[in-house]
Amino acid sequence: MNDKIKKIIAIFLCLFTIDSFSQSNTFSPYSRFGLGTFTNNFSSYYQSMGGASTASLNSVYVNPSNPASYSLIKPKKFIFHTSLKNITTFLESSSENEVYNNAQLSSLIFGFPINNKIGFSSGFLPYTYSGYDLFERDVEFEADKFYKGTGGLSKLYFGTSLKISKSLSIGANASYLFGAINREKRIIFDDESIFHSRSVERVNIKGYDYEIGLLFKNEINQNDLSLAIVLNSQSNISSKRFELAESFEFSGFSEQVKDTFVNLTQRGELTLPQFISFGLSYKLKNLNLIGEYSIQDWSKYQLFGQTDDLISSEKLNIGIEYHNQNSNSTEYLSKVKYRFGFYNFQTPIQLNNNKINETGLTLGIGFPNQRSRTIYDLSLLFGRRGTTNDNLIVENFVEIGLSINFDAIWFLKRKYD
Repeated sequence: MNDKIKKIIAIFLCLFTIDSFSQSNTFSPYSRFGLGTFTNNFSSYYQSMGGASTASLNSVYVNPSNPASYSLIKPKKFIFHTSLKNITTFLESSSENEVYNNAQLSSLIFGFPINNKIGFSSGFLPYTYSGYDLFERDVEFEADKFYKGTGGLSKLYFGTSLKISKSLSIGANASYLFGAINREKRIIFDDESIFHSRSVERVNIKGYDYEIGLLFKNEINQNDLSLAIVLNSQSNISSKRFELAESFEFSGFSEQVKDTFVNLTQRGELTLPQFISFGLSYKLKNLNLIGEYSIQDWSKYQLFGQTDDLISSEKLNIGIEYHNQNSNSTEYLSKVKYRFGFYNFQTPIQLNNNKINETGLTLGIGFPNQRSRTIYDLSLLFGRRGTTNDNLIVENFVEIGLSINFDAIWFLKRKYD
């Protein structure tokens, strides 16, 4: 194994101790519901393709969204991938506008072939994030209500794939889901003779999740067609909840607790509903077309017996990649790849009979550096989530992503005279 690969693995293992990528300074009022807001994607490459990845045949990138793809990694290759992103969110309501910004590390992934038929991959991926700080005026009780949430979930996965035949591969991922969701509610009364109240809840989640994938590919008129399916069965994951509810009053600049109503620790389960995704891609000489459709019935979600009144979610992703291989431009420009995509996501949230939908338009470009065997992918996402109907909130967000994909030679033997 060469020195460059050793350095990459050392960096990966150092970052292995990170608690959660998703627990950063993110902000979305809709992350108050369920497990929070889902991350858009783990890679600028797939992000720029509208998030479509289930049926991808690209052997240069590791694709953990379909474990059957690991067997596509070429012999003697070691692939390391990491991504960064910056999200700027513009909140719009019927009364005011606000802007929030945050940057975060979004993934660490590696993959390599074990032999000509078996591939392996492992990595850290974000799953959900929770970040909100909301205010509500209660006219009836003459009080101000404050809601605050932080945290999120990430997963560490290990996956393998077997090439059953020239056209068909099967794979599986085993993921360790972990993280914490913190929620706080405060009620401050106008009448100083009434004690104020607050409740604090922390839910720690850790457990295992499994998924399987199938990938079929066939050549039609020298073009590659692929069909894929990924199934993640319903999972019951161990959870632990800490809950504290108390009354207090202000004493100078501090808060003095007057009475404690609830102080408990409870063990329970998180029920994650079944997820299924169907994918299709068609690769021509200079053009790669990809699409997928996924569904997950969140009405079957439960956390300590609570459902949050979620509904079934659906998502459609479409992407196009163009490679100007026959261009008369310079040799380097002919290797640059241009990408465009779109997605529509019916989230599992429904408020006041309004389904909360999310749509996004994506752009991207890939710059290869053949000398260092590295690809730098840039992506740009323009997204919109929510509605201003019935005093709800619209989130317009711009996400800029950078991915670094390193492709090295795995276990290359040196020759001696």
